[in-house]
Amino acid sequence: MCFVRERMLRGGTLMRVILTVFAALLAVGLAAADDIQLIANGRAVHSDPAPVMHEGHVYVPLRAAAEAVGGEVKYDPASKTVTICRGAICSFIKQSDGITINGRLLVGIRQAGEAVGVQVNWDAAARAVRLTTPPPRPEGI
Repeated sequence: MCFVRERMLRGGTLMRVILTVFAALLAVGLAAADDIQLIANGRAVHSDPAPVMHEGHVYVPLRAAAEAVGGEVKYDPASKTVTICRGAICSFIKQSDGITINGRLLVGIRQAGEAVGVQVNWDAAARAVRLTTPPPRPEGI
């Protein structure tokens, strides 16, 4: 045992192991700090890719966010336009207004959400976007 310990200390192997472990823990901590949660009506929405911060705005996968609040998404490849409908309210977004990650369209959530009647709030402390749909209105009102 002493021979192994002496050899590790002399060769600097122990120090390299400690530094490698420290660097890995630091990287995991920094990655976790960048995570942004998407919460719709109190429920976490998991998406691939995850929401990202881009140029000071939160971008979320359009389909995951829309469907989480009862919306419907249709894509027209000819015009490169996405239609989002929630009930009778529809909004149109050009593909060029978002960013694409791994073949998925991410959009600025405030513009897209509020256009179809969804309340959008950014919780900076929790790094979470909270989407809230108003309760349904009785017919005739």
